[in-house]
Amino acid sequence: MMKKPAVIVAVAIFVVSLIPFFIGCFAAHPATDDFTFAYYTHATWIKTGNVLKVVKDALSYALRTWRDWQGTLFGVLIMALNPAVFDMSCYGVHAVILILFHVAAWYAFLFHFLKKRLHLPHDLVLLMFLCQCGISLIFLPDIVEGIYWFNGAWFYTGAQALSLFAMVCCDKAATDCGKGKIPLMVLSAVLLGALALDNFITAMMTLCLLVVMLAGRIWIACTSGEKAGLAENAFFLVPMIGGLLLAILAPGNQVRMATDGAHESGVMYLLWSFFATLRAAGFYILRFFFKTPVAALLFFLIPVLQTRVHGVTEKTAERIPPIPALIAAWYLILAGMIFPHMYSSGYAGSGRVINMYHDYVVLTAPVLLVLAAVRLRHSPKMQEHREQRYIWFLLGGLCLSLCLAMGQQNNYGKLISDQLNGTQKAYREQFQREYQLCETADREEDVLLPAWTVQTVTGKPTVYPDPTVWTNEAMASYFGVRSVRSEETAE
Repeated sequence: MMKKPAVIVAVAIFVVSLIPFFIGCFAAHPATDDFTFAYYTHATWIKTGNVLKVVKDALSYALRTWRDWQGTLFGVLIMALNPAVFDMSCYGVHAVILILFHVAAWYAFLFHFLKKRLHLPHDLVLLMFLCQCGISLIFLPDIVEGIYWFNGAWFYTGAQALSLFAMVCCDKAATDCGKGKIPLMVLSAVLLGALALDNFITAMMTLCLLVVMLAGRIWIACTSGEKAGLAENAFFLVPMIGGLLLAILAPGNQVRMATDGAHESGVMYLLWSFFATLRAAGFYILRFFFKTPVAALLFFLIPVLQTRVHGVTEKTAERIPPIPALIAAWYLILAGMIFPHMYSSGYAGSGRVINMYHDYVVLTAPVLLVLAAVRLRHSPKMQEHREQRYIWFLLGGLCLSLCLAMGQQNNYGKLISDQLNGTQKAYREQFQREYQLCETADREEDVLLPAWTVQTVTGKPTVYPDPTVWTNEAMASYFGVRSVRSEETAE
């Protein structure tokens, strides 16, 4: 058991590690699709100042997008209500909320399933949460698209956090027999329906998790005769599958696929996508095992779990399916997340999409190890290796050294260094000057903006030299000018 001072130190380190992320929120700003989704509702806000009318127009825009571009109805609705719609100066607040939402979701998920369901020691679960959540942020492949850029961050990182809350609600609703059961069932169904109409990657992750939860209930029913929660888990598939069908059958999806370059179709392309997905899943597991401290954390956890899982009751341990089934399910969930992008675009994704694979591996790999340790807690090999813990710590140290040498944490390092050397301040002044020029321009003016000379990890470029680029056109529509373009940069 961790002593109280050690717990306080661990929590303090975690909190301090978040401070640079919060400071970075002051240098977040709208860009590209933020303007695309905001200019329609922003005009409504300027004309009326009525939030309800803005929401109505956002829903209208989402429905048109469902018809003309993509089926992610709920995701588009959220993006059409991004902070730039109301007040650009408060844009960075969204990142503060997102970071807190992400941390709260990981805490709720890990404490519910490891503490409440498996009855692991509180201090062990807390330590796992601090390590895993810290890794998820510090080693995030793309900080801009994962935290600071509203369009990418809330469409993916925010949706994944919502999915974790939904899983907790579903599990509680399936096992709760009190007065709160019906409200929890309704809340779960609403959350699942919304997630089904958000991005396809999170939707597939949520669907796969529901299927695994249902399979777990069936396993329990077959091994112990206990059928509690079985019907509820089956019910949760209804809003999820219904929402996914509504998203998949959207007429706009064909337009999006053609534009994004998915130039093949048919059975052979489907088979290629399937096998390419399985290969990509293995690649990303290996990548995030060793480019982040996941492998190191697993090695460090092994000797700890050898002595800390014996409090788990026999009844609880028997409810866990066999280890090969757990590993297969874990692998296939990631494959399920990758498949939509592989099929629609011919590759696994980039930026914010890769962030989702990263978060999944960081969150679930230690949970998988815990489940395996509970299953094997009375195994003779588990007892024999208890005295060889120094080997595990040595392997963990080697993996941690390898991970740091590979440099995925460098974005976090740049975030801190840019705050200390004034780069972030210069970057903020740069985009504020750009927006001021646009705000003060006449409606028929072609706005020429200075070329950016500073770049950091809290934002994306907003405008390019060609005024006909779609990002430029969206920005011009938002500010109500004829066109915007940037000066040519020197080669």
